[in-house]
Amino acid sequence: MVSIQKFDQSNKYTRHQKAYATGGVWLKDEEGAAVNTRDVMLSLVKSVGSKLKEGKVLDLLKISRPAIISSPVTYLECMANDLIYTKYLEEAAKTEDPVQRLKYIVTFMMASLHANVTKMGVNGPLNPILGETYYASKRDGTKLYCEQISHHPPVSAFFMIHPEGAYKLYGQGEVAAKMVGMNTVSGQKIGDTFIEFKNGDKITIGNPDLIIEGLFLGNRTVNYLRTFTFTDHTNKITAEVTFNYDETGTISKVASGIKNFFKGGNSQPAKPLNDTFTLKFFKSEEPKENGEVVKTEICTGSGSWLSHIEIAGEVFWKLEDLLDDTWIEDPNMKLLSDSTQRLDSKYIKERDFDQAQKEKDTLENLQRADAKLRKGNKEGQQQH
Repeated sequence: MVSIQKFDQSNKYTRHQKAYATGGVWLKDEEGAAVNTRDVMLSLVKSVGSKLKEGKVLDLLKISRPAIISSPVTYLECMANDLIYTKYLEEAAKTEDPVQRLKYIVTFMMASLHANVTKMGVNGPLNPILGETYYASKRDGTKLYCEQISHHPPVSAFFMIHPEGAYKLYGQGEVAAKMVGMNTVSGQKIGDTFIEFKNGDKITIGNPDLIIEGLFLGNRTVNYLRTFTFTDHTNKITAEVTFNYDETGTISKVASGIKNFFKGGNSQPAKPLNDTFTLKFFKSEEPKENGEVVKTEICTGSGSWLSHIEIAGEVFWKLEDLLDDTWIEDPNMKLLSDSTQRLDSKYIKERDFDQAQKEKDTLENLQRADAKLRKGNKEGQQQH
């Protein structure tokens, strides 16, 4: 059962211990790390640095990340963290009020935004191999199925279903990570998520954009930015989440800080933390004759993906809320293709990075060979 409390403007909500002073998650090498991540990344970028000098955007997913700076999980396993707060979907399925239901769905997605970035830190996940799968379940019988369905571009499909059919969630997403300068990475998940309830109502959920700054210089932080939308097609209700991230370039931020310092007492108003956001819920009216759609604001909210979520005067989630319903990985239900069966992941956990790299290279070389075979077969079919 989800506990909802009245919002107290004066209350100071607990922020995640990895939160940075100006907002976002501070990514730094942990004590006792096997290697300095920045040094390894710098050597990788140097090998393809000519593209950046020419002003080209560098697709990081086409560069093989060494095992020593990889987390022992794949993108498929990360999806389980993205979908961890299923208790909010349970509440959404129970309510007959479509606005209240959308509030729970927004909370379901927003509360989990911190999960992967705080858990993995500077080490990114392993790329799944084409055909790789992942399966997990909850104590209540909720099941999650994932599969890597494309190599390039890397696309993952996912399907989650409630044991009594109260809801089902599904979709597919292409992961994109690009260097957009010598010190910044831009990340995206391309593809919507859909939720269908037993009564036939359907919700479409977009994705927030992600940015990592300070890759080589300065403090390394990750933030979400811009606006993304939740849409209830049946009841014509939408929710818009807008992050308060300051998109001013790093150099401009530093210059502005120096300028304000020398202004002395002429202080600037405090900016909101980069990890905070605003929420707006709208009801769409029937289109006018000219096709214009009028939206009426229903309610608003705010919060931070590192502390709390407040909607219409009520707190739906706090960081310190206990998560007592984690995913269960049943070995008896796993296929040989399951992500948890990967040997490179196993050796990374054991900190045997030499063997992990060998296993990782074996998998990737096999995938490249298979891709050539598929390409050759396709070209042969076209010639005939």
